[in-house]
Amino acid sequence: MDLPYIDNALSKYIPKWKNDVLNKDRDKVFIIDGREGGGKSTLATQLALHLDPNFNIDKIAFNGDDFMVKIKDPSRKKGDCIVLDEAFLAANSRSVMSSMNKAIVGLTTEMRQLNLFVIIVLPSFFDLDRTLGIWRSDILIHTYFDKRGNRGRYIVFNYAKKKLLHLKGKKFYSYGCVKTGLPAMRFNKGYTINELEYRKKKAEAFRLKKDFKKSDEKLMKDKVLLIKALQKQGLTYEKIGEELGIHSDSVKKLVYRWGVKSGLEEGTNINNISLNENNLTQTNGDN
Repeated sequence: MDLPYIDNALSKYIPKWKNDVLNKDRDKVFIIDGREGGGKSTLATQLALHLDPNFNIDKIAFNGDDFMVKIKDPSRKKGDCIVLDEAFLAANSRSVMSSMNKAIVGLTTEMRQLNLFVIIVLPSFFDLDRTLGIWRSDILIHTYFDKRGNRGRYIVFNYAKKKLLHLKGKKFYSYGCVKTGLPAMRFNKGYTINELEYRKKKAEAFRLKKDFKKSDEKLMKDKVLLIKALQKQGLTYEKIGEELGIHSDSVKKLVYRWGVKSGLEEGTNINNISLNENNLTQTNGDN
């Protein structure tokens, strides 16, 4: 298949990165962050294919445990690219963020010995463990929307600039306090893997499809956020219902009762939701 477009300002570094990993006993760790819907996962798969011509969906992990399994896979080869896509859940769970940090930091020696490319996708670089954010990662790619709300834009911080950004910008989560020294860049739409299969694997990784009928608080919040993410990908209520194994009317009720279209508000109380087989009802409150 043809390689996806990568901005010239970034693509010129790819041969050096590949040479470092394949011929100089190195590894490379990339961080891709940015707001939800900004195309982080899309860009990650595009960059991954440039780094690893054999990149496929089986090299994507969706949580710390899955990441550890893929890194430790005995079939892993020098130059493989593993993507850890925590963008969906890590944005809303500090415990998951902590688990991910521990998993990555604990595997740094093995990653280096195996000479891998690793791409970590998450909402904010500033939430990373200090060891990983400052010392262990090589490149930060920050995706953003332009003034008109268009996605497909990003800026790149090299090792030195990334370190300075972590030290200066963490207090206010500010990316503008350090000049990158590189021009703003663009990327195109389009995954390099089957997008529907990607969504299914993501849902399965969070056990949302199998456990969708459970009303535990954490799972309910994840369900709401998953529907929000699928809506942004253009899926209809009917298609989302098929993916999650529930009736489309249940999806609609969840959307309109809990503001999925505009996103969960900080501190939203989701304890008052109960989930029946094909119906969603609010308990201890107004319908």
